[in-house]
Formats: sequence, C-alpha cells, structure tokens
Amino acid sequence: MSFSLVKLKKKLEEKNKQDLTQEILLLCKLFPQVKEYYQTQTSDSQLILERYKDIIEKEFVDGKARGGPKARLGVAKKAIQDFSKLTKEPTLIADLMLTFVECVSNFNADFGPDVEAYYTSPEGMFEKVLIFIKKNNLLAAFEARAYSIVDKAPDSWGHFDSLCEIYEEVYGEFSR
Repeated sequence: MSFSLVKLKKKLEEKNKQDLTQEILLLCKLFPQVKEYYQTQTSDSQLILERYKDIIEKEFVDGKARGGPKARLGVAKKAIQDFSKLTKEPTLIADLMLTFVECVSNFNADFGPDVEAYYTSPEGMFEKVLIFIKKNNLLAAFEARAYSIVDKAPDSWGHFDSLCEIYEEVYGEFSR
C-alpha cells in the first residue's frame, strides 16, 4: 500500500482531538523541524530566525566556529531553504538571505579566497533577495542594509561592481 495525502487525511479524520494532539507532540519530539515549524506558527519566529542566522554565521564569520570558518556555501544555502519551509514571513526570509550575503561578502573581504563561487554565490543571492524584497514591498525597510552590503564589498573578482550593479537595478544610483 503506497502513501498518499488522501489516505493520510482519511486516517487522521478517524482520530479524535486528543489522539491528534498526542500525534503532533510525538512528531515534535522526534523531528526538530516539526518542532521548529510549530514554534514559527506560535510567534517564536524571531528565535528560530536567530538559530538559522547562527548556522550561516558559523560557516563564514571568523571566531564564530572552532578552528575558523569552514565556509561551506551549501550549508549556508540549505539553512535558507530550510527556514523558508518553516515560515512564509517575507521580512524574516529577506533578513536571512541578506545575512548570507553579508557573511560571505565579509568572509571574502577578510580572507580573499581565490574561488569564484565565493563571489558569484552572494551576488546571485543579493539579486534574488532584492527582487524578493521589491515583490513584497519591503524596499524601504532593507535599503540601508542593502547599501551597507555594497559599500563594504571587496573589489576582488569584480564583487563590488557586481553588487553595485544589482543594487542600482532596484534602488537607483549607488554613491559613496
């Protein structure tokens, strides 16, 4: 017998409220993601956001992780994907995406890695988040932060120029 949402729905409809409550409590104990999902639904979104920011920061911020930053782009991007499954709050998602750009760009400024992905990845995320911010009418809320990201960007690999161009497409001319 294969699993389907229709079959699950029928099975759940057979349970009473107390059984459903116990089922959800068990799922929260067994699966941290389920617990986090319910936390975001009950106003603990900021706490969960901070946890996911910490994942990104530990990857790229010197002194946040033992032995220096590991700088794994995949781990940081997965944190954004996982968080986006927990909430649909655009302000929180944009905040986390900008944290990624800030952390990777600062890592580039501090360590100057000679790997193109460390420059193109935050540039791609910056473009994606600015489009997301514009779509969700949050331009004013994030303008200063977006400006700061560009202003602090290193010149290596054309990183500053790329971020500046992306910024200008959304906010207009960038001037220091």
